Amino acid sequence: MFYLQNRLKEYGNISVGIIGCGIMGSSLLTQLKGLQNFTPLILSSRRIEKVKNTFISAGFTEDEFLVTDDIEVAREAIKNGKSIATTDNMIAAELPDVVVDCTGDTNAGCEVTLRAIESNTHIVSLNVEMDATVGPYLKSLADEAGVVYTGSAGDEPGAIIELYEFLNTMGFEVLVLGKGKNNKLDRSATPEDLSEEAINRGLNPRMLTSFVDGTNTMTELNAVCNATGFVPDIRGCHSFTTTPKTIAQDIDLESRGSKLNSYGTVDFSMGIAPGVFAIAKANSEIIDNEMEYLSVGKRPNFAIYRPYHLTSLETPISIIRAVVLKDSTIAPYKGSVAETIAIAKKDLKKGEKLEGIGGNSVYGVLEKAEIQRRENLLPIGIITEKTKLARDVEIGKALTYEDVILDEEASIVKIRRLQGN
Repeated sequence: MFYLQNRLKEYGNISVGIIGCGIMGSSLLTQLKGLQNFTPLILSSRRIEKVKNTFISAGFTEDEFLVTDDIEVAREAIKNGKSIATTDNMIAAELPDVVVDCTGDTNAGCEVTLRAIESNTHIVSLNVEMDATVGPYLKSLADEAGVVYTGSAGDEPGAIIELYEFLNTMGFEVLVLGKGKNNKLDRSATPEDLSEEAINRGLNPRMLTSFVDGTNTMTELNAVCNATGFVPDIRGCHSFTTTPKTIAQDIDLESRGSKLNSYGTVDFSMGIAPGVFAIAKANSEIIDNEMEYLSVGKRPNFAIYRPYHLTSLETPISIIRAVVLKDSTIAPYKGSVAETIAIAKKDLKKGEKLEGIGGNSVYGVLEKAEIQRRENLLPIGIITEKTKLARDVEIGKALTYEDVILDEEASIVKIRRLQGN
């Protein structure tokens, strides 16, 4: 009872670096300031005024933090009890016990993770886009260095794995893992289309676009695949409509009146957001009887539904597990099982800039890694600001490596090359 809290008290204080000043980063900074045994040590983002304002909004006085991009000045200030506001992500990756990546930028996240591993800093990543792209290789580097690389509790992949572990521990056979989609699905959505809604919701238009066009859902399920060995049943998943009480009936095999070709798959559904779910069976009449007695559902399959995920508010749990227990909440233990590949949103022309996640050019769909490798399909996460089209690509086509000119100097591209295809 109270295992994590007790272990944290025994361990002592954890210093935390946070990268990103959006909703997640700002909320986490505020939360950690009020938690015992946590020191929110460093906050980094591209715009220093936003970093400073975030510190003030979180309850810091101006004399409690120092603004600097000089790592040696930062070291000295930390010795004197100050927190650091900076635009240098490497300071946040190098100096604390653990760094939390709240950026959603695949290249920036890759650079942060590499520096953290070099510095023996544990990594808790809310950057599922990066994890889906190069997580398996980064985890191997972290393992070699004795550093924990993990996704976060509260983010949907972490919440799904919580259910997966829960059911596995009880001896259930897990059949399907998935999540509710929080926004409408419009594969053609652009930042311009969603700019007004994004402003009203306090979101970056590109971030909202990645939610609406489905890319975010695909990368989240990608992380689950790489952690469990599950795969998408078809390219892009089926997409179901269900309710919390009918998940196990609505999401099932085609031979049982639904859509799936096989179990051991991931998918998403409208109608149950913001929850996550796992469908499992007991393979025992006695246990089936008890599950029905407990009003969980009707045999043979039962759905366990978690009707919430609290994103960065649950991140302190993963921080404790990483630093104190040396344990991951979710990580790509199975390697590259699935990939999120790029599909053209419109007709793309040779020579033009290719916009990545949340842009005007492409959206992401989940595919089995073996198919991605066989067809040389382009992972959406390695598209950077310098990526260009090598030839015309028709709307709706899955892009291949031959279709693009990548920025070979970008860290995300270099690490992806090392990971393979």
